[in-house]
Amino acid sequence: MAFHLKSLQNLKKAMVNSNKLCAVMLQPHGPEIEVLNRPPGPIHLKQGQTVVLTNDRSKQASSEVLPITWPSSFMGNGLQPGSLVFVGQYLFTGSETTSAYLTVYQVEDNSITCTVNNSCSLEGATLIVKLAAGARNPSPCLTDQDVSMLAAWAKENPSGAADFIALPRTRSAADVKSCKDLIERLGLYSKVVAKLEDMEGLVNHKEILDAADAVVFSRGSLGTCMAVEKVFLAQKMLLRAANAVGKPCFVTRVVDTLTDAPRPTRAEATDMANLVLDGADGVLLGSETFRGKYPVDAVQTVAAICRAAEAVFDNQAFYRSLMDSQGYFTLAPEMERMEALASAAVRSAHKVNAKLIIAFTVTGRTARLLAKFKPQQPILAAVCDDPKSALYSNKPRLSMDRSASSKNVQAMDQANNPELLMQPNMLKGGLGTPAKSCLLYRGCLPVMVNAPSGSIEGDVLDAMLDYAKSRNLVQPGDRVVVSQCPRDINSPVMSETGVVQLLTVDHPLDSANNMVEVPPPVNVAAEAVRMTSLY
Repeated sequence: MAFHLKSLQNLKKAMVNSNKLCAVMLQPHGPEIEVLNRPPGPIHLKQGQTVVLTNDRSKQASSEVLPITWPSSFMGNGLQPGSLVFVGQYLFTGSETTSAYLTVYQVEDNSITCTVNNSCSLEGATLIVKLAAGARNPSPCLTDQDVSMLAAWAKENPSGAADFIALPRTRSAADVKSCKDLIERLGLYSKVVAKLEDMEGLVNHKEILDAADAVVFSRGSLGTCMAVEKVFLAQKMLLRAANAVGKPCFVTRVVDTLTDAPRPTRAEATDMANLVLDGADGVLLGSETFRGKYPVDAVQTVAAICRAAEAVFDNQAFYRSLMDSQGYFTLAPEMERMEALASAAVRSAHKVNAKLIIAFTVTGRTARLLAKFKPQQPILAAVCDDPKSALYSNKPRLSMDRSASSKNVQAMDQANNPELLMQPNMLKGGLGTPAKSCLLYRGCLPVMVNAPSGSIEGDVLDAMLDYAKSRNLVQPGDRVVVSQCPRDINSPVMSETGVVQLLTVDHPLDSANNMVEVPPPVNVAAEAVRMTSLY
């Protein structure tokens, strides 16, 4: 715990020094099966020999017996003769000679006897055990030790500090709900990122997507419990399902070669680019940065490949495919009001060749809905702590010189006030939590808006445009789409309509011609879809 707390303090200092925001993801240990009581040196296994895996934790690990953290009897959990078992170091790449592939040929209450399929030397910081499809680890996603760890973390960090909790080995929506209930009891404000690491989670991926804030397709774990020729099918299935509901999806184990080499293979580079083209929101680096020889080069290489792939991503084909698959192009589409506004904003941005989409949001939901359609334009999310300040301007700008209004906006990744990143209300479910959640969304740039009470309507929008120009996101004469979903402001009824507004940088706003405001009738979804065809 002390080590991680120190790392967190170092990260906060780095954010201040670099003026860049970095969200924190905390991953509990989970029901990982580990080899216990290892000798100081490696454990040598030879092809064809037998080795016994036992739940007797008093045994000493050797080439003949491996005690593991199995919680109960091996009987009745899907293990049977012919089942495959993997034993290797944590965050294995698959190319090293420190991993063993075993075949079960006898199952007993307290042990399973296996045949070794390849010669190897088991070594590494931690040796883990992965079971093939059909075998089920009876331990819960969050063990008692995990709950104690999270409670201690919450006590040491009353302001939260962990923006996301990576839920290991998520199997169902009930697991996600249990984790969210625990987070609420502990007073944390973390989002839940569900990790799909076994077949049960993959089978239940739709309900998990509905319950979680984001998902991770763990190719390292899933690749050991399913046929290798079916991994790509599972990956495409999950990416398509996540894109359909607008939940961020991340993929692991993409450039394993970068663990020991400064350059990925051509196959890995192509795989990385195809992930972007298939709609992945990001990748998680593991061994490349955990124990890799070139961690900085790995990050730079992956970022360069992602940028190159994003430059040729067919945004409109993705938009049309998503709209068509969900029946939004029909005469009577069943579309929620907020999603209708988001789709209208993305469609409008394409039709007018806009360079930027500005989204006013309080919870981050508006930014997520826009990012769901993966527009070509970057999404500049104005994250406001006060719903009353999260307003577009429906009045012409009074002055062409808007530099004075910039003091009301602080960019999360380029804050002029270093103390802004350290404010307790930011780390405790205030402005910082939704702003950092926007970092999960592909193409989204979160900006914190600190509009003081009594700000002139339109100041925030003007300041956002100033900031966009300072980051070279727009130039004078460029078109910008402004999106604001409807929200309830201190009222039990909807008191504010949603807006899709078109404007030109450094040109007075023509409210009569450039503003599209969706009225509040019940059939607003169909109306918003109809409006997209007008641009």
